[in-house]
Amino acid sequence: MPITRIPIPPIAGKTASIDIMEIDQAAHVLYVTDRTDNGLDLFDVSTPCAKYVKTIDLGSGTNGVVVAKNVNKVFVTTNDSMVGVIDISAPGSEKILTKLNTGGKKRADELDYDPKDKKVYAANSDDGIVTVIDATKDTIIKKFDNLGDGLEQPRYDTSDGMMYMTSSGQNAIFEFDPTKDTMVKKFDIGMKCDPNGLGINPTTNHALLGCSNRSSNNAVEWDLAAGKVVQSFDQAGAGDAVFYSAKADRFFFGASNFNRGAMMAIFSGNPIKFMTGIPTAVGSHGVAYDETNGIIYTQDQNPNEGALFSFPAPK
Repeated sequence: MPITRIPIPPIAGKTASIDIMEIDQAAHVLYVTDRTDNGLDLFDVSTPCAKYVKTIDLGSGTNGVVVAKNVNKVFVTTNDSMVGVIDISAPGSEKILTKLNTGGKKRADELDYDPKDKKVYAANSDDGIVTVIDATKDTIIKKFDNLGDGLEQPRYDTSDGMMYMTSSGQNAIFEFDPTKDTMVKKFDIGMKCDPNGLGINPTTNHALLGCSNRSSNNAVEWDLAAGKVVQSFDQAGAGDAVFYSAKADRFFFGASNFNRGAMMAIFSGNPIKFMTGIPTAVGSHGVAYDETNGIIYTQDQNPNEGALFSFPAPK
């Protein structure tokens, strides 16, 4: 499997600290949160080989990013507890509209967008806070406090309209109702997992949990409707981000600390089955998938190598 290194000019020769990445599939833009240059790196992915375009300076290390296409904005979270709002209506002239303060003491981390209710749910991983943002007006409309530690990935489920969120520190999944901005339930996973990543197949309403637990070294299939484990996979684990592509019907899991070597694990979408693992590197814990060209992206966090890795998704 040929792995390509994609240079990131502002951090060339430095050790990358990169977290979440996301692709605007319609505009063919890859957004990469980059704590090394305190910005959001933009890449042109209209071809199979990503090309660095520019970095938008957020003034603080960036952690999470989500594209809110139907309001032409990108939301990006930062180490100073803020959520930056970027106008993407004019490609090439992206600009920061505002920064919203979540009120936390630590970083604003992962987030997701509910396109139906036009709301962003953003988690402060170490403050126990989830902030709800009106993506039309760019205002904070609700805050959930005291949710506990290790808040990870919020993920909107287009099938039931709920927002789910993993907690690695509590080995749990939270369910929120974004129509009312209420917390519906908190589910205990019930087996070793400590989920970071969460990818949802809305057709089956089943999810793949990217477990971070280094003793169990697993990934878990979760039935969102029933709120319970379906099965556990031992072919990949100890990782972070999970992304589901409906177009490919695949889950991608950045199993960066797996005990048998860091890999990008690929699972079929329905039924969920482990397909293959592509060797990566410790630190390659993020994932984005370019649906147009069938290319997987993750970060190269090897010492002094600040870059991205890319490779074609196996058929």
